[in-house]
Amino acid sequence: MSTDTSTQTQAIPLVATLSLVNSKLHIVGKAGNFEPIDTDYIPPYGDNLGYMPLQLFLISFGACASASVLTLLRKMQKYIRNYDMKVSGIRRTEHPTSFSEITIEFIITSNELTSQEVQKAIDISEQTFCPVWAMIKGNVEVKTVITLLN
Repeated sequence: MSTDTSTQTQAIPLVATLSLVNSKLHIVGKAGNFEPIDTDYIPPYGDNLGYMPLQLFLISFGACASASVLTLLRKMQKYIRNYDMKVSGIRRTEHPTSFSEITIEFIITSNELTSQEVQKAIDISEQTFCPVWAMIKGNVEVKTVITLLN
């Protein structure tokens, strides 16, 4: 049985470029047509001239979880007046000093939502939609906090 590959979609690779800026660890990264992002480390390794990579990871994880949760809540036809998120991580003390635990706080202002509805969207995001969550699942404990405001 032959498979017609002309109708199958090919995954387009995502590409980023990085360049060292100085004699320490200040690196500028760029992807697509977007503004460059400065990364660096604290002294003595760097000069604290940009985000540390794990800070960017928290932003990336938060953006991914936010996008999927907000999409799901909107599909439930729920009006969200305001949305914020706080993402924090606890690093391991031994090398590699990656995160052992991440806490995500969803702060949502809506008079149409219940905590159960938000939790359902979070669960679906974790299980199905957020690729960043999928990459760390089983390696990092993720705790979620829901703060609903009227």
